[in-house]
Amino acid sequence: MKSKKIFILIIIFLLISLMWWNKWQKQNKSYGIYSQSSIDYAKDGIKNNEEPYASAYKQLISLADKNLDDDINPVIFLRIPPANKNKQGHVDASKPLTQDAYHAYTLSLAWKLTDKQEYADKAKKILDTWAKNNKIISHKEDTPLVSAYGGVGLINAALLLKDDKSWDQSSFRKWVKTTYLPAIKVARDRENNWGAWGNLASLTSYSYLEDENGFQEEVKYTKHLINTQIGVDGEMLKEISRRENSMFYTYFGLAPLTQSMYVIYNQTQINLFDVNNSEGVKVKKALDYYYYFVEHPDEWPYYREANLNKPFVPQDGNWPISLYEAMSKVYSESGYNSILFKYRPILGGYLNSGQPHHMAWNFPTLMKPNLEKASQ
Repeated sequence: MKSKKIFILIIIFLLISLMWWNKWQKQNKSYGIYSQSSIDYAKDGIKNNEEPYASAYKQLISLADKNLDDDINPVIFLRIPPANKNKQGHVDASKPLTQDAYHAYTLSLAWKLTDKQEYADKAKKILDTWAKNNKIISHKEDTPLVSAYGGVGLINAALLLKDDKSWDQSSFRKWVKTTYLPAIKVARDRENNWGAWGNLASLTSYSYLEDENGFQEEVKYTKHLINTQIGVDGEMLKEISRRENSMFYTYFGLAPLTQSMYVIYNQTQINLFDVNNSEGVKVKKALDYYYYFVEHPDEWPYYREANLNKPFVPQDGNWPISLYEAMSKVYSESGYNSILFKYRPILGGYLNSGQPHHMAWNFPTLMKPNLEKASQ
């Protein structure tokens, strides 16, 4: 009789352990730039009509509803001229990719938060259309960079949609592996913000493809970028020489770098934000250093002319508030909130007169990072 009771207790213990393990796995499931726990956290805020989640949710759904009726514009041969030589040509050539990628990403996130299949179906149609029609992505001019910072939105969407059993992903997976990855590797192998964007796009792609070896190589490269791009005081060494655009490019280097760190956390639970490790110390120093000049741009030491491209110009997407909206959750005692409240809900990633541009820390008011404590 005693042995029977022990056996029953063991069975109960094993069942409870299995239930706990399944719950833990679900909560920590990675969708690249999001985890299941971050999605659940946002859904709770929406359900309880809490601010700023309620307003941010309405913002997302308004965009998603509009995207349901938007055309899809795949490009057979994607080639984007350099912005410094042909600005309008660069913008026009970038638009089909960045716009479709943003729409797919927006729709797939809306599906994840609402379970409305119409959002998923349109997002899948965008991905499949690009996979079917886009045959070549140029490895020259600005094409690898735009493919990284804009095209990664397609991969974000694919990660969010990966649980949709009705989607045959074979064509899109082949496109990511044979067409997309080789192009963004050109950006990834550069040392400035190109490298950071290429690293983010590579991490996201390898996460989607479930390529563990590729992903781990990119984790090493993220650490390399942190240690080579951030100076002693926290300055972004590869961007501060960009004259009138040096403030913008400092943001444009930090945004993908920190987004990559969060992708790594979601995938591995390795917390590179933690100030108890060397990478966390450097990144926090860079964020604090830049934040001072965001509040005091006239003191920016690297360019003092009147044409300095300063933060918070509405037509330029109000950079860098999406970065600091996200980082205010990571470093809760940082004081970053002081400049954010009047801009919420924050979209992120918008430039070029209100058009979607880059895919790092989009929807940061709604989908703030959810990770272990990173600061003292």
